Amino acid sequence: MQFNNVTCPHCGLLCDDLSLEVNEGLVRLISPSNSPCAAAFEDASINGKLPSAQINGKDVSLDAAIERASEILKNASQPLINGMIADVQASRATVALAEKTGAVMDHANSSTMRPNVAVMQRIGKVKTTLSEARNRADNVIIFGSQVLTRFPRLIERILKPEKSLGSEDTLSKTITILDAADCETSDQIDRHEGLDYHKVNASSLDTIIQAFHSIIQETPELTDDTDSMTRTLVELKNTLLSKNYTVLIWNTGLLDPIAAEQTIQTLTLMIKSLMTEIRCVGMPLGGSKGEITANQVVTWQSGVPLPTAFMSGVPIHDPVTHNAKAMLANQEADAMLWLSTYRSTDTPPTTDIPTIVVGHANMQCDNVAVFIPVGVPGIDTRGLACRTDSVATLPLKKIRDINLPNASDIIEKITQQI
Repeated sequence: MQFNNVTCPHCGLLCDDLSLEVNEGLVRLISPSNSPCAAAFEDASINGKLPSAQINGKDVSLDAAIERASEILKNASQPLINGMIADVQASRATVALAEKTGAVMDHANSSTMRPNVAVMQRIGKVKTTLSEARNRADNVIIFGSQVLTRFPRLIERILKPEKSLGSEDTLSKTITILDAADCETSDQIDRHEGLDYHKVNASSLDTIIQAFHSIIQETPELTDDTDSMTRTLVELKNTLLSKNYTVLIWNTGLLDPIAAEQTIQTLTLMIKSLMTEIRCVGMPLGGSKGEITANQVVTWQSGVPLPTAFMSGVPIHDPVTHNAKAMLANQEADAMLWLSTYRSTDTPPTTDIPTIVVGHANMQCDNVAVFIPVGVPGIDTRGLACRTDSVATLPLKKIRDINLPNASDIIEKITQQI
């Protein structure tokens, strides 16, 4: 059976124009054809018998798995809720569980979330939406061609759509893509015409951004000895100043983890400086593992972003103390619930503490105390997901019925038994 206008939850763009074919347990993307998104949907296919809930690797009833998960969390002194790769409903359920157990909540992609949150808290940001970029921007600068790999329909859906509410300038907007010398060039570059692609002699994207900021502040005099990167960035500045509406695009996961916060602050200061003369805004892209959804829900529910701790009875946000990766490394948690519903490859980190996995039915997990397979939001269960620009929440349809439970229902049952 074919389903049209399906929302894809596998990146933060949440494209809602897909066509899928479902044949019993098998799922196949029909349109857009040859899309990198096809593998993510095929990953949801179930051949034959549904996987069973397990305790210590042995098949058990769903009720027995829920009871055992409840016991582990109830007896834990400091539980950790991690992963959180899920829809709005499951994320809401984890907040209630965290409140009841005094748990710490963090996301699998927390390392890429924190720099953006920290800069927002410290100096604020000037950001735009996908709709603004599509309909009003006439100039776009993308830092890192791998942005196109991580968001494979960015060009066709947002930057160069067939139709726009804007002018001819917005339909034929200038798109410049910058890569450092050692960066892998995205295969998406060759799929689109009219992209101005530059691979400059720099050690990282962070270096390019810092250099561009310096040139924005004061344009150097070009001489015969001026290096090619400086020439490219000066030309880019001149183009930017001649346009009406420029959007700077980046993905934090492509930046140096150590320098990411400083780099994002530099981008923010550069945008604020340019805004005194022209319209220039940022559009950081994320959400490949549902982190926008999780962070939005936790903020709505608790008033603070991830990571959030409830051990004192009130929500506390401390990105240093409540860092899930550090907590596991320092043995500061004695039980973990890992929630991951979109891809079978998003497995929990290896740890010695009892681990409960509420996850994708095709997930292969070794040495976990409890495994409960659940449906994929947008395929097996209805749900909601938040878009990368945080201004829209889109519906996820149920298009397959093979009796996989909803992750939110499982977490609610665990909570009720504690």
